[in-house]
Amino acid sequence: MEELRLVVVLIGMLTLPGWAVLTFNDSWCQWSGLQRWIVAVGISVAFYPVFFYGMRFALPFLTVGPYKMGTLLLAFAAVIGWRMRGHWREQFAFDCPEWIVIGVFGMTLFTRFWIIRDHPYPAWSDSLHHTLLTQLTAVQGKLPANMEPYFPVPLGEYHLGLYSLSATVQWLAQVPAHTALLWTAQMLNGLCGMGVYLVLDRKVGRVGAVVGAAVVGLLSHQPAFYVNWGRFTQIASQTILLIAWLVTWEAIASWEHPWQECKTRILWNTACAAVLTGAVFLLHFRVAIFYVPLLMISVMWELRKARKENQGGLVILGTIAVGVAVLIVVTPAMWDALRIYVDTRLNLAQPNQATAAASQVSQGTQLYYEFPWHTVPLLAARPWLITLASFSAVVGLLKRDKLVVACLVWIVTLYIAGNAYLLGLPLLSVTNMGAVLIMLYLPIGLVVGSATEEALTLCGLCWRERVVRLVVAFVLVAGFVASHIRVTEIEPYRYFVTPEDVAAMDWIRENTPPDALFAVNTYFWLPRAPHGTDAGYWIPYFTGRRTTAGVMLLNSGTENYVDSIVKMSRAEEQLEADNTGLEGLRSLGVDYLYVGRKGDFSGPGLDATRLSQAESIKPLYQNAGVSILQIKPPDGTN
Repeated sequence: MEELRLVVVLIGMLTLPGWAVLTFNDSWCQWSGLQRWIVAVGISVAFYPVFFYGMRFALPFLTVGPYKMGTLLLAFAAVIGWRMRGHWREQFAFDCPEWIVIGVFGMTLFTRFWIIRDHPYPAWSDSLHHTLLTQLTAVQGKLPANMEPYFPVPLGEYHLGLYSLSATVQWLAQVPAHTALLWTAQMLNGLCGMGVYLVLDRKVGRVGAVVGAAVVGLLSHQPAFYVNWGRFTQIASQTILLIAWLVTWEAIASWEHPWQECKTRILWNTACAAVLTGAVFLLHFRVAIFYVPLLMISVMWELRKARKENQGGLVILGTIAVGVAVLIVVTPAMWDALRIYVDTRLNLAQPNQATAAASQVSQGTQLYYEFPWHTVPLLAARPWLITLASFSAVVGLLKRDKLVVACLVWIVTLYIAGNAYLLGLPLLSVTNMGAVLIMLYLPIGLVVGSATEEALTLCGLCWRERVVRLVVAFVLVAGFVASHIRVTEIEPYRYFVTPEDVAAMDWIRENTPPDALFAVNTYFWLPRAPHGTDAGYWIPYFTGRRTTAGVMLLNSGTENYVDSIVKMSRAEEQLEADNTGLEGLRSLGVDYLYVGRKGDFSGPGLDATRLSQAESIKPLYQNAGVSILQIKPPDGTN
C-alpha cells in the first residue's frame, strides 16, 4: 500500500505543475505527442526548487506542509481539467514508436524501483545528509539555512533543490525521510532518458530517439549505478538538463518570430526556459557548469542560422532576455553560493597556511581531482559502449551531423572543466573529472541516437521499414536483457543500514541521553573528510545522537569544528588497532562505541570482542552482530 501511495504521489507531483503551465496560451500545441508529457515532467521537476527557493527568499516567514502542497497540486489539477476540456484524447494519441519508448521508460523505472525492494535504505556517505536535509525541510516547512540540530554546518554553498521534491513526497505519501528520498531519487533516475529522447525526437528522428532513450536508461550502467553512491542531487539536475536545453534553445529561436503576432507566446516560452534552466542550477550547482557549454552551442547555432536572414540581433536579444530571466530565478541561491565559493577558493590560494593543514589540503586536492584512465569504464561507460559511441561519433562526423558535432564539442569542454585544476587557479577548479565522467551517458545517448538515424538514411526506401523494425526489435531485446543486469549491479559494502541496526537504534533512543556521543567505524575518503562505514554513521538520523564521523558536508563548517571531527575520527581509527585509543576518545567526550552489523569495509574496524575485555568498557547491547559499548567515566561510575 505504501508503494502504491508513493507511485501515485510521484506521478501527480511530476505531471500536474508542468501540464498546468502548458495549458496557458495553449503552449502544449508547440509540442507533439509524447514530447508534451516530457516537457510537462521537466517543468514539474523544476517547479519545486524554484518555488521553495523563491519562497525562502521573498517570504522567509512563510512555511508549507502537506495540506498546502496538496491543495496546490489539486489547484493545478483543476486548472488542467478546465483548460484542457475537449483535448484529452489528443494527449494520449501516441504512435507506435512513442508507445515503444513509453515501454522503455517503464522498464527503466522498474529497474530503479526493484532495487529499493532489497535495499530500502539509501547507500553510501552522501545519503546521510540527503536524508537529514529532507527531514529538516519537511519539519521546518521550507529549505533550511543550516543542518542544526544535527550538525553545526551552514548551507549557503550547497544546492538544496532536491529536498523540495523529497520533502513534498514525505508530506504527501506520509513516509519516513529516507524512504521519500530514495523513491524520489530513483524516480528521477528512471526518467533520465526523457531528455535524450526529446532532443533526438525534435532534432533528429524518432527511431534514433528510441535508441538513445534505451541506451541511457537500460543499456548504459550509468546513471543506474548512482544508487550505489547516493548521487541524488546530480541525477536530479541531469534529469532535466537536456529538457531545459531544448526548451531554452527554442525560446531563444522564438524571438526571431514577429513580435506583435507572437508576443505572449515568446514571453511565456522565455519564462518556461528560465524556470527550467534556473532549476538545473538550483538542483546542483556544478551540473549548471556542465550545462553552460550546451547553451553557448545552441546560441552560436541560432546566430549562424539567423545571420543568413539578417536576424542575428533578435537572437542576441532573445539570449539576453532568457539570461536575465534565469538570473531572476537563481538569485535566491546564487549570491550566497558564489560569495562563499570565492572566499573559500581565495583562502585555498593563500600560501601562509599551517604546514600540516596545507599538506592535508594538497593531498586531498590530488585525491579529489585526479582520476586515472582505468577508472573510465567504471565511471563513464563499459568498453563496449565506449566503442559503440566512438563508432557512432565517426559516422556522425562523416555525415556532418550537427548534433553529433555539438556533443563532441560539449565533451571536449567538459574534459577541460574536469582538468581545470591543472592551471593552479582555485577559482577555476569548479569540479573534478569524476563528476564529468559519470554524466557522459547523456552525450553518449545523443551521439548513438543521431548516428542510428544517419545510418538509416543509407537504407533504400524498400529496405528502410524492415531495418527500422529490426533495429527497434534488437534494442528492445537488448534492453530487456540489460534490465536484469541493471538490478544486479549493486555494491553491497556501500549499504550501511540493516534491520538489525534499526532495532539497535530503537534501543539507543530509549536507553541513552540525548546528548550522547558515539564513536563509529570510520573511513577517511579525503584527509579531512571522514565518514562512517556502517549504520553507526546514521545514528544522528535514527536517534538524534551525535557521532565522531560528522557528515559529508563537514568542510562547510568552521575550521574548529572540522578539526574536532577529524581529531575524534583519528582517535577512533587508533582504537581499531588496540585499546590505547580509549583514553583519547574519553578525553574528547565520547560516551559510547557503536559497532554495526556491516563493520568497516576499509580495514579491521572496531573489534567488539576485544574492546569488551577492557576495564574501562561496559558492554550494553549485543544482538545479531550489532554491539553498543559504554566508555566508563574516569571515576568508574556507570
